[in-house]
Amino acid sequence: MFFALLLQCIVVMLVGAMGWFAQDGQFVMAMLYGGLVAVVSSGLLVFRWQQGLHDYHCDGQRHLKSFNRSMLERFFVVGFLLAVGFGVLDLLQFVMLSGFIVGQLAWVVAMTLARRMF
Repeated sequence: MFFALLLQCIVVMLVGAMGWFAQDGQFVMAMLYGGLVAVVSSGLLVFRWQQGLHDYHCDGQRHLKSFNRSMLERFFVVGFLLAVGFGVLDLLQFVMLSGFIVGQLAWVVAMTLARRMF
């Protein structure tokens, strides 16, 4: 999963670099911030996965509880970061959401590539 996270970061940075040549600084900042939100979400997922490797248990109810907690953590962190981008930082909304979508799609493609390669 670390390889997929690295690939996701690389794709987000490449999209930001391409935006630098095509548009202005506000566009790039919004695109990179949206991609960063997607990377943070994936990073939380990788962190919980890593914790699950060390804290192995066979209790189904405990496993479901930790799954729900992880899901809610990611939901609220992404919601908070997007709200900060919309409100406090006043970034371009459409561009920031586009960066988030690019980051999420990069995660899906990176996970698929990582599974096929390893």
